[in-house]
Parts: sequence; structure tokens; C-alpha cells
Amino acid sequence: MCVIVHLFALVYNLFCTQIVRFPRSIRSGRGHPSPLHRHDDTTEAFTQEVVGYVMDRLRMSPPPLDGPRSPADLAAATGTMITADGLGHERAFELFRDVLAPACISSDHPRYLSFVPTAPSEAATIFDLVVSASSIYGDWWVEGAGAIFAENVTLRWLADLAGLPASAGGVFVSGGTAGNLAALTTARETWRRT
Repeated sequence: MCVIVHLFALVYNLFCTQIVRFPRSIRSGRGHPSPLHRHDDTTEAFTQEVVGYVMDRLRMSPPPLDGPRSPADLAAATGTMITADGLGHERAFELFRDVLAPACISSDHPRYLSFVPTAPSEAATIFDLVVSASSIYGDWWVEGAGAIFAENVTLRWLADLAGLPASAGGVFVSGGTAGNLAALTTARETWRRT
């Protein structure tokens, strides 16, 4: 949990304080578009650095197993992560690469057999980049018709493989907890109706 909080703080600090120093007119809804959405030479160089990191990470065989560090150790290693002026993208990326990422167990390591929180393949990781860069929000049809259509096609295929009727449906969720909650809620509603 501590790592998640640190990662959130890091991302917030990077994008909300350093890169995006909104003039008062923009913060109030008046003025020109945000520099956050401008792709300039700095953004290009940082993108190349990040893509280089991703490529190096994908080429690791096996990837590092790494492991957790104590909150005190992480606090000492990161120092102050949220500042009035922000860390800047170089320092934020350095902290992620050198401190935060190694403090997480790599779930794509061949010896990581605890549970499967991700699709630990190179193809899945690469396509996650595509989906993230596409800024897709698949919560409802108006904004995510393409993603929801693909999800429904996949769900239909899985239902057919399992021999379920044409009326069967479903949804992909982030993990077992959300899946169990959805299943229990569905079971309770079905029980109430019968």
C-alpha cells in the first residue's frame, strides 16, 4: 500500500506541480490550453527515455524479482516527493526507476507464482502502452464503444467456449476481489427474484 501511495504522490507531483504550472487565468477556466497537452522537444526527449526504459525492461530475461522495502527505507530513499515546485520529470522518473520499481515484486518473473495480477507477457505489456497512449475510457458506450465492443466479443467467445447460452454475458474486472463482489451481488439479486 505504501508503494501505491508513493507512486500516486509521484505522479501527482510530476504532472500537477512541475510540468503543469498553470497561470491563474487557465486555472480559473479562462485563457489558453494547458501546456500539459503540448508535445514539445522536452516531451519528445522524455518519451524516448521512457520508451528506452520499457524496451530494456522487456528485454530482461528473466526480469528482476526484486521485493518490498520498509516504509522507513522507502522514505529515506525517496526523500520529499511532494514539493511546491515539483520534482520535475527527470527526478520523478529517476525515483520510479531506481527506488520505487525495484521495491515491487515483478509479477512477470518466472518464479512469481503467488497469483496473476497482470498478463505477464511481452505482447500484453506492449499493448498496454498502446491502450494507455490512446487514453481510452471504457466505462460506458458513448466514450468507449470500441473497447466495450471488443470486450463483449471476447466475453461471447469465452461464454461459447464454456458452453453457456446466448443470453450469457459478463464484464472483465480488475481482479478477484472485484470479480467475487460482482458474483456475490449477482447471486443475491438472482436469489431475491426467485
